[in-house]
Amino acid sequence: MAQVSMLMLLALCTASLWSQVLSPFTAAEGLGTAVQAATQSGITVDGADGIFTTGDTTLLAGMGGSIGQSLSLNFSFDRGTNTVWLYSVRGRTADLRDTVIFYAVVKLFIIYQAVPLFGFPGLDTLSQMRGEQALPATFMNSDVMVRKLAADSVFRSFRQRYAGSILLGASLTSVRRSQTTQPEPWWSVIIGQGTLNRPASATLNCFVPASDTTGTAQCFEVPLGSVSDQPLLDQWTLAPNPATDVAILHVPRNALAPQAAIEICTSRGEVIASYRLANIGAGDAIALPVSSLANGVYLVRYHTSHTRQTLLLVVSR
Repeated sequence: MAQVSMLMLLALCTASLWSQVLSPFTAAEGLGTAVQAATQSGITVDGADGIFTTGDTTLLAGMGGSIGQSLSLNFSFDRGTNTVWLYSVRGRTADLRDTVIFYAVVKLFIIYQAVPLFGFPGLDTLSQMRGEQALPATFMNSDVMVRKLAADSVFRSFRQRYAGSILLGASLTSVRRSQTTQPEPWWSVIIGQGTLNRPASATLNCFVPASDTTGTAQCFEVPLGSVSDQPLLDQWTLAPNPATDVAILHVPRNALAPQAAIEICTSRGEVIASYRLANIGAGDAIALPVSSLANGVYLVRYHTSHTRQTLLLVVSR
């Protein structure tokens, strides 16, 4: 039956009929299908450590294969649904090796189907959506997440000013808010015009704590001019500098690591904000909110197990 289903999927891809048969669904509704597929492949599943979706067709097309080329994305800001969700499932093989499998889950009419993404170009990009640990059994589903966004005045204002904006990316992972806290699930959402890698407008970055349904969205706008069209992959950049509301940090390739920490300190070295990062990629834009900081000079410290870097940041309004 699994082979027949896969052949049917491939036939649909070849015929480019995805848009006619795919039904939208929420993040939580497709999770069980991805976990079941991993279990059936012989994996002892610990859980999913990342969920991702997008309205940017170039991201999936860049993954290669007929899946990315043929899928029709349709993310709804009203219902929190999309026609495809990506899941990172972690577990152990029969010989007890740790492993991670990525699945694209779609819904054909009323039947969910998970497609493993073995060997697809672009999996290095998918690895960035993984969290520090498996997501809890219950979390804020995407339908609740969009309601939290709609309740935020910054989100509503942005959507009115940029009527053609789309979901550039939304991910759910477990991250640490500081070095002393335990990982907890957070929705991270980026909205704008154009594409994620080449935005055509300012972008809106929103974060929603997702341990339960009580989290409140926090959104801030990143001006278009603050992000380089072609990030310098081998250089440290922190811009705009001076900054008013947000500063964008780019990390060079030789400083990347699976786990990293960023601290914002006063000129005397007192830590006033800290962030833990997982699986960032070369050229990734790391948005540092500074709207709550008073005018002055600050130190931005980035450190991993093998790299330490300090940059000066000026906040001026």
